[in-house]
Amino acid sequence: MIRASKVVVIRCPFCGSDKISKNGHNKTDKQVYNCNNTECNHRNFVKQYTHKTYLPKVREQVLKMAIDGTGTRATGQILGISKDTVTTILKKTQKWP
Repeated sequence: MIRASKVVVIRCPFCGSDKISKNGHNKTDKQVYNCNNTECNHRNFVKQYTHKTYLPKVREQVLKMAIDGTGTRATGQILGISKDTVTTILKKTQKWP
């Protein structure tokens, strides 16, 4: 009897590279991956985040809305996150896209 196994290719959500290695577990016991692409600015990521705030797409939307002049309260309401979280994301961002 031959068993077929499913191979799942994990890609970096920031650069799309498939040069990935495992890098332990976080405090919620989720697998952390390390991107080995030297051109990628982000090193660690989780395949499935617990909170929507940590998704790279949400953070990117916050930055785009800030550039467009949308306020923190409106951004939070539109994306379904706290206005304080929007402020924290903007404070932690060092460079604008």
